[in-house]
Amino acid sequence: MGDFWHQPPRILEFRVRDYENIWSEHRHSARHIELIYVLEGKFTLVLSNDLRFPAVAGDFLLVPAGETHRDVFEPSRGLRVLLIQFEWEGAETFFELVNNRTLCDLDFATRAEAMRRIDFLHDKWSGDEMSNDNLNIQLYGLLALFYASAERSNTRASGASALKRARPDVMRQVKFYLTQNYASPVTLEQLARRFEISAANLSRLFRREFGVGFNRYLTALRLESAMALLNSTTIPVSEVALRCGFSDSSYFIRIFREHFGATPKNYRRGDRPTAATAANKKTGTV
Repeated sequence: MGDFWHQPPRILEFRVRDYENIWSEHRHSARHIELIYVLEGKFTLVLSNDLRFPAVAGDFLLVPAGETHRDVFEPSRGLRVLLIQFEWEGAETFFELVNNRTLCDLDFATRAEAMRRIDFLHDKWSGDEMSNDNLNIQLYGLLALFYASAERSNTRASGASALKRARPDVMRQVKFYLTQNYASPVTLEQLARRFEISAANLSRLFRREFGVGFNRYLTALRLESAMALLNSTTIPVSEVALRCGFSDSSYFIRIFREHFGATPKNYRRGDRPTAATAANKKTGTV
């Protein structure tokens, strides 16, 4: 490990925070390093180089001091995080190995231990100087856990069977990415480049993991989101289509009717077929 381990970090701020939509709309930066632990909701951390890291409850993300970023989430669903701001001499060396991709790929045991440590920090935080000194050591241990996990990942990646072992994590990250970005134009080829896997392999993994191809899976995500908006808002159908990734509202109406047996407008009014009627329509028996 580098020389930075000789000096523990120093916590400057520690609090539970409900994010406001301004952090999603505008790029901003913090003076100090931020460790984010998601308590409720989901969001995508968008860094200055446009790298995107989706996160859900139980995930950890790090933002280096001075890094310009946005925290993109749906305001209607809210976002609550545990935010730790700290300073650390030599942290640049730490970030050479530990990054948000390695945090997204934490194995189950490491993630469980990290959650235990963050819960301890949360329970013991009081703000007084003696408490701070103790919790600085606890944060040191949590960061050491992340570092050790990243070292193990680097070692595994050098082996011949690294791709096979990484596949479950790749699909987990693909799934998280799509839940955050389904409304944007996204293709199988773009996903393959982002997650450094061939398009053909990614297509096979989709069918193996979810039982359907990429396009069908993405369409289902978009339709589920559209159904939720129709149930909970009064915005026009054309806007629902755009918010859910359908650039053509006529296509959206047609595909929605094929899946749910009613147009979006009728679905919103409650004029929906029973499950049996919808099934008969699909099979042509009605």
